[in-house]
Amino acid sequence: MLWFCRGSILPLISEDPQQYLALQFDSGGALTDRNSNLMRVYADSRGDLSVYTELASHSPDLIAAILVAEDRNFYSHPGFDLPAIMRAAWQNLRSQRVVSGASTISQQLIRVIRPRPRNLTSKLQELLMALRLEQRYSKNQILEHYINTVSMFGNVRGIYLASHLLFGKSPDMLNLGESATLAAAVQAPGRFDPFTTRGNALLRRRRDWVLQQMLKNGKCDKSQYQNAVKLAIPKYRRKLPFNAPHFCDLTTATFGQPAGKKQTTLDLELQNFLYATTRAHLPRLMKSGAAQLAAIIADARTLEILAMTGSAEFGPVSGGFNNACIARRSGGSVLKPFLYALALESGYYPSFVLPDTMQTFKTPQGEYMPYNADRRSYGPVSIRTALGNSLNTAAIKMINMLGIKPFFSMLVDLELLQTKPGAADFFGLGLAIGNPEIRMLDLVKAYGVFRNGGILKSLKFFPGQAQQIKAVLSPQSAYLIYDILADHTARLFTFGNPSFYKSRRPVAIKTGTSTGYRDCWLVAVNAEFIFAIWVGNFNGAPTRGLSGATACGPIFKDVIDFLESYRNDSQIKAPSGIRRILVCSTSGQATTDYCPNSGYDLFSNLSHEPENCAFHRSSGETHELPSDYASWIKNRRKHIDHDPFSLSGNLSTGDPWQLRGLVPDIKVTEISSGPLLLKSEMPGPVYGGIKIISPHDGDRYVMSASHDNFALLRALPEGPVPEVIWLVNGREYIRTAPPYEAYWPLSPGSHRISAITDSQSAGEIEIFVER
Repeated sequence: MLWFCRGSILPLISEDPQQYLALQFDSGGALTDRNSNLMRVYADSRGDLSVYTELASHSPDLIAAILVAEDRNFYSHPGFDLPAIMRAAWQNLRSQRVVSGASTISQQLIRVIRPRPRNLTSKLQELLMALRLEQRYSKNQILEHYINTVSMFGNVRGIYLASHLLFGKSPDMLNLGESATLAAAVQAPGRFDPFTTRGNALLRRRRDWVLQQMLKNGKCDKSQYQNAVKLAIPKYRRKLPFNAPHFCDLTTATFGQPAGKKQTTLDLELQNFLYATTRAHLPRLMKSGAAQLAAIIADARTLEILAMTGSAEFGPVSGGFNNACIARRSGGSVLKPFLYALALESGYYPSFVLPDTMQTFKTPQGEYMPYNADRRSYGPVSIRTALGNSLNTAAIKMINMLGIKPFFSMLVDLELLQTKPGAADFFGLGLAIGNPEIRMLDLVKAYGVFRNGGILKSLKFFPGQAQQIKAVLSPQSAYLIYDILADHTARLFTFGNPSFYKSRRPVAIKTGTSTGYRDCWLVAVNAEFIFAIWVGNFNGAPTRGLSGATACGPIFKDVIDFLESYRNDSQIKAPSGIRRILVCSTSGQATTDYCPNSGYDLFSNLSHEPENCAFHRSSGETHELPSDYASWIKNRRKHIDHDPFSLSGNLSTGDPWQLRGLVPDIKVTEISSGPLLLKSEMPGPVYGGIKIISPHDGDRYVMSASHDNFALLRALPEGPVPEVIWLVNGREYIRTAPPYEAYWPLSPGSHRISAITDSQSAGEIEIFVER
């Protein structure tokens, strides 16, 4: 009959507790690290602090203590305890006041999730809903809900947070005395407040009673009881954990506040180490004008975020509440690996040589002449050397060869930049040296392609989180970039071999420094981790000469030493399609019998086959370079008596300043219009085309009254020629030997400037000069 009433009549005369349970636990919770260590607690919609925790996460002593203190017959009654009700009624009647209660755990749970005025009618409703609760849920489920809803200290609900507040540990770690203490507080947490002198004494008395009942009911032995009653109850409230604040704020801003306990990918041990390490370097950085820094450690294989510190300290000092990991900052040279990855995808190879020489480029903002950080030019450099030493001039020439838009599209594919109309033209050649603003979070994700065979994976905040995956590079190109960045010999020109770059296993390292030393970067990738550091100021103030290497290098050293001892059990292996070829050490091309030095470099199945060395076509140790290097060779010979580099054909070089203003003692050549073509009076070879690289067509000059006004004329023939003839407005001005440069005194008006070689048509530009 009872079971018939529960199934048929109860739904008609009482409410369903399920909807109230759902509302009770629909908000409020906590974020934990990957090992379930508590990081941050969030209040629910009622302002209570509660973290839903499974029954199995509570110690057996705690469960036993709660049942002894609150409902000894819990596992045997149907939702109400009739003998207990009769006992409490008789005791209250004899005492003429309420001295005993008979509410079961099920009834107490109903009272919490469906509060009502305390009267006889509400008690009857609680009993009926308790019956429905028992009908729908198992005993363990009811007990689990109960220990997560009981009111504890202040606005804390549930045993889990009460255990952290009072004892600083999770409830599965509680001993017998601690378990009995929390079970005792459940009856009246306001009266048994351990953080007041009176409440602490009352709680201890109640705790001892619970222990006596546990001893009496065989839940502990006498020895355990004697040890437990000696336990002093703490009188101070421990602070709830507030770990990894930037990570937690970013997680909740992206995914919303957790309902219940939500495990993240963060490793609290790594997090605390990263925070302490970066903080330790702050005094050194502040001496050089940097007040802030940020860093991320991610798992290189899964792209799980393991540690994040968004500022030197989460607080009001120097804007510490800001998270530099998601702030857009100028990237400097950290984008160069992706430029050379695009080159490798296009058929270039690591030993391909670029001319790291002075050259001006025409841009919408005017003429642009890139410089390396040390203001030096290195002549013929391979892609390996150019990337390893982070050479700006070579990078600009590389993007000029590949095209701005293809590189911009790659950065969009890598999700470093967003597609906007005209964005590629806006950034221009400066894309190669990092003038766009990027986020560290996106940079870590993008560098993951070098570890994962060209596959771009989205970052993970939670274990099991769905991950977006797409291929952006071939495995071969990704590996070659990793190999270059991990090659310590490739960076010797500009970085040397500082001790802070040393590691036990290969690590790909790339630094970057933005204009004015405002942003200092370092990104490192090995088989296990991706590590990124930023140093600077949130207000954009420049540092006092800090670079990515000097600011971030010592931090990298401390971190990589720890990471290699923390986990270092794999290496990045070359994919199929990678081969080694013997190349000339100077030209990067296939060796011939005349190459004095050679070595092996890596090629992929996408690489073009290298041509035979063009720098060594005869015996000897002289490197014969094309006309691109004429100006570079001329400048070298100001400081070097015996230069192994020379122009092809052993052509001599001249000084454009010595030629300035001289009237050539030669036949004056005049032309009117049409293609430029001069016939040689002497038979000789027919040379290739020619390009005027300074000034640029359409350049506009404004003359100054405070100094002399000259324009640098510079031409670049396809091959070495004895001289270039310069004409201004159709009249010969001067003849120049390599490096084919001269200075022309400006005069107001429109001027047509032509450069021709003997027996060859040439280039022509037009410039405008204003007074």
